[in-house]
Amino acid sequence: MAAFEFGNTPMGFGRATPHAHAHAHAHPTPEHTTKPDAIKHPTPEIHPPKVIEEPILTMKIYDSCRIKECLGHSELGFARKECGGAIVPPKGSQSVLIDNLYVKTISVIKKETSVLRPGYWDLDVQYVLSYDLKFYGACGGILDTVRAVNSFNSRASLFGSVGQEVSIFNDLFTGDTLTGGGAPFVLVEAKAMPLTAEIRKSRCHEGHKAEHVFVTVGLFAIVKLYRLVSLLVESKGFVVPRECTNIMPPNPCDFFGDLDFPLDAFSPPHKKDFK
Repeated sequence: MAAFEFGNTPMGFGRATPHAHAHAHAHPTPEHTTKPDAIKHPTPEIHPPKVIEEPILTMKIYDSCRIKECLGHSELGFARKECGGAIVPPKGSQSVLIDNLYVKTISVIKKETSVLRPGYWDLDVQYVLSYDLKFYGACGGILDTVRAVNSFNSRASLFGSVGQEVSIFNDLFTGDTLTGGGAPFVLVEAKAMPLTAEIRKSRCHEGHKAEHVFVTVGLFAIVKLYRLVSLLVESKGFVVPRECTNIMPPNPCDFFGDLDFPLDAFSPPHKKDFK
């Protein structure tokens, strides 16, 4: 009686085959030959980050507005010294230039509830501008450089909602207890741009004419009203920073070689290119 064995078919389980080992060694088939490079490892499945709900403490903006003002002699008056006195041009001054202009300080002079509109707040904001005045003589040389200041006040009415008087303590920033009377907080961002400066003769109180400096400045500002609130937001987890990279490669010449040739430096663009 012939001996029967379970054969090793490609699926691993087959029906009984007589002398299965003998046939397998005598006539190998491609199904029975396994190459090392034919083994494939499964690719791990990448799952998207899980979205969860988390409570956060944040500064919620209730209202905001932007300011764009061209400030001349009617808004700023004449240029003053930092100590408050008027700047007198040096003798022989033919022209003056304004330089190194920036907004030195921003102050909220008034923050009151609006009488006309419930939920709104009336603000008076003061901007102090600081800049250098460079005086030039007839031959073009600099006679003197004086630091000057001017101030400008603006008004805004923004929605800040209504709230009860609460005391806020936060040891992360100041460690002090703040009592705001239910008022929102104010955030002001400002940027100043120098335009012109000129020397003018103005009449003094004694009837004599004196020289003063008048400047024209462009002011950009954004005013915001915000409150500290707790919000429930959808989150995908913590932020994983990217790896830091070197600013300069090990070989500076390789970095220089990748730069484009600065043709504009040798051939300045035409007037139409600036429009």
